[in-house]
Amino acid sequence: MTSSTPAAAVHTVRDDAATTPEEAAPPGAVHLDQFRAQRRANRLLARIRAAAGRDQLALVQELILDHGLTEGEFSANDFRRQLPDDLPHGLLGAAVRGLAASGAITATGRTVPSTAPATHGHRITVYRITAAPEETAPAA
Repeated sequence: MTSSTPAAAVHTVRDDAATTPEEAAPPGAVHLDQFRAQRRANRLLARIRAAAGRDQLALVQELILDHGLTEGEFSANDFRRQLPDDLPHGLLGAAVRGLAASGAITATGRTVPSTAPATHGHRITVYRITAAPEETAPAA
């Protein structure tokens, strides 16, 4: 005996009640609250960079890149003791975020607890130097 129901009539049932708005968004979409928070953070980082001056920012970024080339993975924790106490508040984070935005460093997907006392151990991103194009190109 054969069924009169064509195979195309079979439907997959989804449990939409378990789907959050972030999960339902198309790939690459950013939730409006995340977008607004990111814009606020970017404006703050721009003010920090402007207040610090190019020389200080360049020195901190150079320290980060040199360390990344020799150590592999790193977080902001690796630099706090090496930086002067009079460094403008937030400059280390601004330098790291600037390097990440430029593509010079890449998040590894891991986080570690922050060692800065004011952060109370919140999680911070672990980064690595982004591979140079010649390192990722297929062999000829």
